[in-house]
Amino acid sequence: MLDNQQITLDSNQLKVQLKDYLENVLQHKFFLQDWSKHERLPVFLAHYYRFFETKYGQTPILIMYTKNAPENTPAEVAKHLNLVRPQFDGIVLYAANGIKSVFRSRLISSGIPFVVPGNQLFIPELAMDLRQYFREARLQKREKLSPSAQLVLFYYILKVKNHYNWTPTDLTKPLRYSIMTLSRAFDELTGAGIASTERHGRKKFLLFYDQGRLLIDKSKTLLICPERRLNHIRWLKKTKVGFPLAGEHALASVSDLNPPSGPPVYAVSRIQMQNLLINKCIEFSEEQYDSDATLASWRYSPEILSQNQIVDPLSLYAQFWDDPDERVSMAAGQLLSQIIW
Repeated sequence: MLDNQQITLDSNQLKVQLKDYLENVLQHKFFLQDWSKHERLPVFLAHYYRFFETKYGQTPILIMYTKNAPENTPAEVAKHLNLVRPQFDGIVLYAANGIKSVFRSRLISSGIPFVVPGNQLFIPELAMDLRQYFREARLQKREKLSPSAQLVLFYYILKVKNHYNWTPTDLTKPLRYSIMTLSRAFDELTGAGIASTERHGRKKFLLFYDQGRLLIDKSKTLLICPERRLNHIRWLKKTKVGFPLAGEHALASVSDLNPPSGPPVYAVSRIQMQNLLINKCIEFSEEQYDSDATLASWRYSPEILSQNQIVDPLSLYAQFWDDPDERVSMAAGQLLSQIIW
């Protein structure tokens, strides 16, 4: 059992301590750097935390390292995380030098990701609960597509269908990713066994093995849920909602599923969420019943593929095809029959 410890470390010591522990547990090379965008946050958060950003594979991670022993409750820590998350497109991780076992258990039960260097790492978004007594457990190989690779796949199926001589440069404008990110997405789709790449000179071309319904059937176990986070909100300004309908509300509008009760859910990109907060168009609501809407922050820009103010059918399918509620999964299956392949 760990007790709270009053440990004061400078920024470099904190980074070294975190880096060594993460590399030891995850067997992956980490590069931690100070997060420059912390100035956008409420001032009081800078009093409690130092912010470091890094990556685990394709997943961005932001570490909120408390400067002293945690004095806040897990509920307060969750509120702090929720203030930071709209400003960072990735996993936000709470960190402390030492925490009591009761506090640690409450973080776990609340699903709050955290790291205690030298003792424990808990990241539910990566399906991990790695403790000091089980460090020998190896991580499973990633078996899901990254957001950029999934967007390339869906764009091919819905927009292009049989185009086969793409280069990363061709997709930078429509998909809003860098050439480097798209090149990695090409490699990822090739590694997943659903596409191949060919080089002609300095250019890399992508070729999918299959098309249409057959391609999505072979890819479905690789798909990720496009939703990254849900936030119940209230409008502070009269806003004409131009965001596409998402979630079960969207699924019900294009299938036989009965629409859920409660305010509508709209899909937004990370940048759109940031702009709404910066312009003070919204405020967060603790409960759904007390909100005007729910904004689903997506892992890729939903408006790229959305039509008629509804998110695209393949992203809905990716979210719900294996839903434990049979009514929902059957409704997701109906989406495939509506697509013109």
